[in-house]
Amino acid sequence: MKKLKEAVFRAVDEYNKYRSPEAKARLVEIRKDRLTIDFEGTFCQTCGVYDYLEDFIYELQSFVDVNIEILNFKKYESERIRVVYSLKGSD
Repeated sequence: MKKLKEAVFRAVDEYNKYRSPEAKARLVEIRKDRLTIDFEGTFCQTCGVYDYLEDFIYELQSFVDVNIEILNFKKYESERIRVVYSLKGSD
């Protein structure tokens, strides 16, 4: 779990490095089987939103071997989306 948590923090930093200020990720919660991330910014939140949310998956997988997929996401404020990812094993 420690390795996964470190990888998530690195992935958030890397994601923000290349996508901020249009999109910025923030860790909300990490569990053994689930990860919750908030995304905030002026990025397209209609047809292109899934691309921004999937980009986080690729960043995380560059730091740790994990099966991750989007379970659900919801816009909860103007320019803010909360995403729940499913985690299935990490090394």
